[in-house]
Amino acid sequence: MNQTFSDHHALADLLITLQIRLQQSGLWECEQPSHEALQSQQPFCIDTMSFEQWLRYVMIEKFKYLLQSGSALPNRCHISPMAEEAFKGNIGVDVDGIVGCLDQIDKHLSAQ
Repeated sequence: MNQTFSDHHALADLLITLQIRLQQSGLWECEQPSHEALQSQQPFCIDTMSFEQWLRYVMIEKFKYLLQSGSALPNRCHISPMAEEAFKGNIGVDVDGIVGCLDQIDKHLSAQ
């Protein structure tokens, strides 16, 4: 099997798992950010949206585009530490599950 296809397939599986974790924690149904909010130049759009908005409408959408177009994937990724900080203390949120999934994505992309 082609390594690129395999890497893309593995990332697609991880993104589905992340979506399920976000849905189970009630974080998937977040408000869609405005066009202006999406134009932020700050890491994780921290100045214009919540972290769960960034995950759903920026990170996941960008990865879906890369997967659909067959484009090269990033070779470094460090999202899980931000998730730990962003979700710290959230009651009813499966922080360990979400952070664990993001950690798998980080490791997968950083290992390519």
